[in-house]
Amino acid sequence: MITLYHYGDTFGFDPSPFCLKMEAYLRLAGLPFEKRRADVRKAPKGQLPYIEDNGKTVADSRVIIDYLKATYGDPLDGHLTTLEKADQHAW
Repeated sequence: MITLYHYGDTFGFDPSPFCLKMEAYLRLAGLPFEKRRADVRKAPKGQLPYIEDNGKTVADSRVIIDYLKATYGDPLDGHLTTLEKADQHAW
């Protein structure tokens, strides 16, 4: 199970756009996860979010998404051709 470490929910959601981005990605990708409030001072890079997955710690939202795509596949964009991915990235 993936554990997402974040600042904590305020008003029903995490105020950090990067934590919110990670939670949205995990939900859209259909990956099971649990959320835990974390102390930023104990975070691997001194910033949140970060995840723990099967004993591996990964920090930085972009690096986390790349890790999840490499580990679990790409359920969101996996059906796109290389050209379509490049076009999507350009926009």
